Amino acid sequence: MTSDLSPRAVGCAAIRQACGEPLIATAPESASAWLLVEHPGPWPATGSPPGLPPEVLRMREQAAGAGIRWHWIRSVRERHRPTTTVFAAGTHLGGTWIERATLTEPRELAGLDLGALAEGRPPGFGERGRHRVVVVCTHGRRDVCCARLGRPVAERLDRRMPGQVWESTHLGGHRFAACVVTLPDAVFHGGVTPADTPTLADAITAGHVVPGRLRGRAGLPAPVQAAEHFARVHYGIRGVDGVLPLRHEPVPDGTVRVELALDDGTACVVHVRARRSTVARPTSCAAPEATATPGTFELVALHCRQGAA
Repeated sequence: MTSDLSPRAVGCAAIRQACGEPLIATAPESASAWLLVEHPGPWPATGSPPGLPPEVLRMREQAAGAGIRWHWIRSVRERHRPTTTVFAAGTHLGGTWIERATLTEPRELAGLDLGALAEGRPPGFGERGRHRVVVVCTHGRRDVCCARLGRPVAERLDRRMPGQVWESTHLGGHRFAACVVTLPDAVFHGGVTPADTPTLADAITAGHVVPGRLRGRAGLPAPVQAAEHFARVHYGIRGVDGVLPLRHEPVPDGTVRVELALDDGTACVVHVRARRSTVARPTSCAAPEATATPGTFELVALHCRQGAA
């Protein structure tokens, strides 16, 4: 790597692109319950903003212990508003849902049943959502790439999908900025640019993914995310629920065997193998001294019920 490829010089997202690191299979593997709470910011690099009621701080601690993803969000157009919007979402495959509540003051959040949410059950805290919620990471204090690349994407998506788009704290994977997540599907897209927003907005509205920007679906093991990607590309499947993971297992040859059901009922078996980069590089602008060799997956075999595809 040349000396000018440093996070401070070009940004970790630019380094990822320069190194050719793929987006696939990079969505968080352990995310099945989400809680989005409106706060205008500024957001600290980690933790909670100052001045919050103790009831909210206790809930955030309890949510973390229960495995619930908590994100601070804010309106793209109007940061300071008289009410607080809260979204609770369950993202288990086959049983996704999202609820929205509007609070007059943040401490009302204490009435939400975290136990139900952690178990994937709607807590009945708000009205059931009818549209997908679109979340864009713009958390500049966590990583400058997220704000520099995320904010323009959030603004352009908001113009095409008014009322559905929110800025968010860290979603995971600074180097994949701009990072966009849709709920309750928990579909992650990365490397999104302003030029991508018309295509992405149309895809989200139609319940589709954009394969070239797809990172994966949160809550699925990375090998399963990779297998889903390869099946989508091979068969041209764009529907969010067009590929359903059934089971997966490691194989003695070092691959992972993943069984999938396609939207036309076809049974598909995909073998993927983990592959690690040989180039160590910074993966965040926030900690440029920390380097890693990120991994990805390669397709080994793909078969459907009728034979090799």
